[in-house]
Amino acid sequence: MTRVKALIGIICLSFLVAACAPVQPKREYVQRDDLKVDPEIRQSVQVQELLDKRVSLPSGGSLLRIQFSVQAYQDTDMEWAVTWFDEDGMVVPGVGEGYRPVRILRDQTRFFTATAPQEKAVSYQLHLREDRAP
Repeated sequence: MTRVKALIGIICLSFLVAACAPVQPKREYVQRDDLKVDPEIRQSVQVQELLDKRVSLPSGGSLLRIQFSVQAYQDTDMEWAVTWFDEDGMVVPGVGEGYRPVRILRDQTRFFTATAPQEKAVSYQLHLREDRAP
């Protein structure tokens, strides 16, 4: 009887230890409304953080600002762009729109910041794609 109790105790203890073991994070892409990553670069880069906040202006208003970081698993030439939207979901135009090229080296993490062109921007969509320069 005591051996049975000891065996049950060992089994319970092994389940407890297994449950507390650290879990390795998976390199898995999760689709988000505010993030669009082209399939060509999904396996070479990963967005580590995507944060947004409102930045106060001296005039009393505020602009939406995003910050994000990208880690590369291999040397990658990519481009990024941000599309800004107003309350109604309409695109907020800005100066210098378009994709910005960047090179990220293997095991490197790069940090980026973008600020909305107008106060009426309330949301955004970040686009990452493979560099399409000739």
